[in-house]
Amino acid sequence: MMAQRATVLLIDDDRDMRWAMRNILADAGFDVAEAEGGRSGLDRVVRAAPDAVVLDMRMPDLGGDEVLRRLHRHDQGLPVIIVTAHGSISGAVGAIREGAFEYLTKPFRNDHFVNAVQRAIARRGEAPASSAVGIRATIKEAMGQGPAVESLIDQIEAVAETDYSVVIQGETGAGKEVVARNLHRYSRRAGRPLVVVDCGAIAETLTDTEFFGHEKGAYTGAVARHRGWFEVAANGGTIFLDEIGNLSMTGQKALLRTLEERTIHRVGGTELIDLDVRIIAATNDDLKHRAKAGGFRENLYFRLAEYVIAVPPLRARPEDVAFLATRFLTQARASLGRPPAEIAPAALDLMRAYRWPGNVRELRNVMRRAALSALEVIKPEHLTDSLGLCAVAPVLPPPISTSVITLRHKVQDHIRALEGDAVVKALEQARGNKAEAARLLGIDYKTYRTKLKTLRERVETTVDE
Repeated sequence: MMAQRATVLLIDDDRDMRWAMRNILADAGFDVAEAEGGRSGLDRVVRAAPDAVVLDMRMPDLGGDEVLRRLHRHDQGLPVIIVTAHGSISGAVGAIREGAFEYLTKPFRNDHFVNAVQRAIARRGEAPASSAVGIRATIKEAMGQGPAVESLIDQIEAVAETDYSVVIQGETGAGKEVVARNLHRYSRRAGRPLVVVDCGAIAETLTDTEFFGHEKGAYTGAVARHRGWFEVAANGGTIFLDEIGNLSMTGQKALLRTLEERTIHRVGGTELIDLDVRIIAATNDDLKHRAKAGGFRENLYFRLAEYVIAVPPLRARPEDVAFLATRFLTQARASLGRPPAEIAPAALDLMRAYRWPGNVRELRNVMRRAALSALEVIKPEHLTDSLGLCAVAPVLPPPISTSVITLRHKVQDHIRALEGDAVVKALEQARGNKAEAARLLGIDYKTYRTKLKTLRERVETTVDE
């Protein structure tokens, strides 16, 4: 859970410098993302959707001037603050002519640094990104180039600039947060706070305090006034309720009341606070079905679901696997200081056939591991070594008959066998604890239970035969 006035991306190869800037900005109330070089920074800007970038001019992998040009091709309105050593001021001045917002020389005063960031973000708020071209480029870079992503972009474009409440449906790791951040980024609220709430982490007894805040002395331990998430976003911001299906019935009731009245008051207080807030919710469940079955408040669902966006799982868009895998591999190799590597066609075939229960997040982790073990070419065996229990097949088994079986079917059968073995071994290692087994495999609990159930049914069917 975090409340953020704005996100600032730091791109600097000096780890100590990043640490210092991160602490300064965090103390000033900003959310901070980091990248240790130009190439990783260009990748990070897609996922973090920052409101401003702080960019070092001199980096070994890609110079700051080139990074600046690429950042502005990605988002012309993104403010970029250049930080430079004394010897490269002329380069920074040139960068200003190329569209950088400002430059600061190292070392700089903390207050000057914070002030520059605040002014950059204020300018961003005056002219929020709203271009359909920007939405399309951002989502394609983050999620892929295929027809399923094109359809997703159409949904985002239709609602981004409105104040509709939106429910984003999709599996864990599919990219729901990327969609939510871009809905905010390309709305008229882009210069205001985006408040991200993990609904599964809210203790039922603290729902009102977390949502609405409390006054000093409202209860034992309330030693100072606390602003809740809704108050932080009250003046034109957006609240992103992640995994809304995990919100308790008490929390659902409080949320419904807030959406109906559009006012709140802190626990222990009487002052009414008017709300101008957009609600975006995400879920990996079928909320409409749950609402009809009584597992979620139906009246709350209809308040939230003025518009529903469906994020397709990675297995439904295998045409995007090669693009994403290549991008993740390039980023990982750059972060390791290693030259680029290629992905062998056989490895791509295996990845396209794999079902990716962890979706894009899992693919990214697979490529990061492969980047460590491979030299110049990622081969099937590198995927197996990297994935461990979740491995895809490095080598297909020899044919057992002369019948013609497609490569895709061979791969799928072998993957199914490996997945079944992984499910059983993880449960053994976790001593029967399904939640721990899911953690060991890097998948969510619900996905693990489904896989275990499917495996048991398959075993029972085999025995019956």
